[in-house]
Amino acid sequence: MDCQDEFYFFLQVIHRAGIGSKEFSLPAAGDLEIDGGLRRQLGVEPSVFAGCRVFLSLLEPGILCHVTDCFYLHYLFFRLPGAPRGMVVGPYLSLLPSAQQILEMAERYELPPVRTHLLEEFYPTLPQITDNSVFYSMVYCLCEALYGRKAEVRSISLEDELSPTALSVTAREADLSTAMQRLENRYQLEDQLLRAVAEGDRARLRRVLHGVDLDVATEPRLSDPVRNIKNYCIVLNTLLRKAAQQGGVHPIYLDDLSRTFAARIEKLPTTASARQLVHEMADQYCLLVQQHGAENYSRPVQTAMLYVRQHLAEPLNLHTLAALLGCNASYFSARFKRETGQTLTEFILQERMRLAVHLLLTTRLQVQTVAQYCGFLDANYFCRIFRQTVGCSPGAYRKTGRALQV
Repeated sequence: MDCQDEFYFFLQVIHRAGIGSKEFSLPAAGDLEIDGGLRRQLGVEPSVFAGCRVFLSLLEPGILCHVTDCFYLHYLFFRLPGAPRGMVVGPYLSLLPSAQQILEMAERYELPPVRTHLLEEFYPTLPQITDNSVFYSMVYCLCEALYGRKAEVRSISLEDELSPTALSVTAREADLSTAMQRLENRYQLEDQLLRAVAEGDRARLRRVLHGVDLDVATEPRLSDPVRNIKNYCIVLNTLLRKAAQQGGVHPIYLDDLSRTFAARIEKLPTTASARQLVHEMADQYCLLVQQHGAENYSRPVQTAMLYVRQHLAEPLNLHTLAALLGCNASYFSARFKRETGQTLTEFILQERMRLAVHLLLTTRLQVQTVAQYCGFLDANYFCRIFRQTVGCSPGAYRKTGRALQV
């Protein structure tokens, strides 16, 4: 290949920026995972590569295909000179999807609420490239050097018909037992970490972090280990901020700390410095909960409140929560009422209505989907309870946009 030095320099630059790239043979046979594993984790099909086969067979030298898919991901496809091979660069974002867009996307493709967090975790790990970015100028210059002429850019939008895969365990999933165990260990570690922060328990936090191997906690999405762990720190910064907020810390305290850590993450020079920053982030958010959290509530009550807010889409009742806390149901019911001034059932309903109001005013989700996210399997029952609590139907509330206090 001519211009090999320029080509390899280009690869080094995009990899350092956290942008993936893969080569493939032409004609495009088989399948290739090019979306960072997003669809595999969500359990939807077909793959992006399968959706691109229709034009890959016609990929000619000098043609640069800019592809966007239904998850707001961007890719660049072009043919390499010489051997019949092509390259795809991506995925990346032009703009980080909003919380409303993520929820509406999950509804569109019938993703259950428990999988929505995968989208929320995935997007912050991707680089964002604007239309006027130097990145595109660099790509165009590379193509011009490779082909000896200006590249012709073709924009392609993939309107995939995605179908949720079966949720039951298949033979293919059984072969992934090792990967599943790794993922389970990561989620268990993060759950313990977030619970310790939300409860302001620094002693417990140190025990959780002692001897933690971040290589186990971090999913190796990219070939650059520093960029990979930076992406994990970005996600963890968001999770820790939310945990501290659920621990009773006002956003005014969280905003400054979150922005400070975001800036420091991008300046991390090594994986060792990233590991040190993870410990510092967790400790600082935990300290905020100790200093500014819900000090009027005992730890069991705080834990119950946190659990309710994190599991509003699931069945919740006194006996379930008491069992999780290792408490007698009658004792815990009386304690919760004494400390908060309301029964646990009233608190659960209050939090579900708060979430319902938020979703109705900030998203275009259908009412039955809002009901599902709020833990109501029967949309009619949800509408009846909403009317009794708020004073009007969900549709009327959304239409008028009245800021009612729940």
